[in-house]
Amino acid sequence: MFNIERQNEIINILVERKSISVNKLADMLYVSAPTVRRDLSELEKQGKVLRTHGGVVLRLAAESEIPLMFREDQNAIAKQIIANKASEYIQNGNVIFLDASSTAAHIIPFLKKFSDIVVITNSPKTSMKLGENGIKNYCTGGLLLMHSVAFVGSETERFISNINADLLFFSSRGYMEDGSITDSSVEEAEIKKAMLKNCEKSFYLCDSSKKNKKYIYNVCSTKDVTGIITER
Repeated sequence: MFNIERQNEIINILVERKSISVNKLADMLYVSAPTVRRDLSELEKQGKVLRTHGGVVLRLAAESEIPLMFREDQNAIAKQIIANKASEYIQNGNVIFLDASSTAAHIIPFLKKFSDIVVITNSPKTSMKLGENGIKNYCTGGLLLMHSVAFVGSETERFISNINADLLFFSSRGYMEDGSITDSSVEEAEIKKAMLKNCEKSFYLCDSSKKNKKYIYNVCSTKDVTGIITER
């Protein structure tokens, strides 16, 4: 495992555990404790972690600030299964909203088999990937949230309000058995709400890791969406 891969894995572990000891990390990564300490020193220089006596904690202020580059790698297989299922609801000529979630971005490779579709997204990264795959798309613009690479704010909402979409595919940080779909970013929650108002059908994409996790901002209820797509 290369240094960058190992450091990414350390961040993924900390996202789940919040804190961990050096020795435990060494066991989980099958490397020596000195190797882990070198990785932690590099991550600390980057401002991503804070080292403690014998261990490390995630330094990011909140889970909402976990960079997209780390979230993209989490549960990749589950997200691919979800994306494949989601593509079954797409038809030629559809106008589609994709939010800035890494789960929604996994749908992009499955869009190439459709003709005359148009995608609207608030993610510049998703927009670039769509373009690379020859898919016509519009990116909303707005205020850029760097940690999630997402456009948000009034300008973004205004752009969305002028679009009548056939489908919306979106995700969030968590959902509860009572049906509440929640997120850790108020700005991104508002964009999802705007997309929900301007689509005919909406599908919530959620891998099993999101189940029974509740965050501060409400997006909607599962009763408000057409369907829920999971890897199961």
